[in-house]
Amino acid sequence: MVKSCRLTQSKNTNIKVASCKLKESSKEYQRDSNNKMTKKWAWKHYTVHNTSTEELLKAYENSNMSRKKNIIRKELEKRNAISK
Repeated sequence: MVKSCRLTQSKNTNIKVASCKLKESSKEYQRDSNNKMTKKWAWKHYTVHNTSTEELLKAYENSNMSRKKNIIRKELEKRNAISK
């Protein structure tokens, strides 16, 4: 389950706040030279900032993303993909 995003205010501005995720994070396994899966893996995070504009537009029009619609709209406005 993807948790909702919470912005925290603090006096110290050097603290990084985790960005909101569109989907759950997943493991991506690395492959060797023979294209076989190895035991090495890295996390793949599906944040709003790392998602392409096309995918964000599809998610914005999708009714399943109603909880994240405001966050997606703000990101699309930053990218000038939709008007304010």
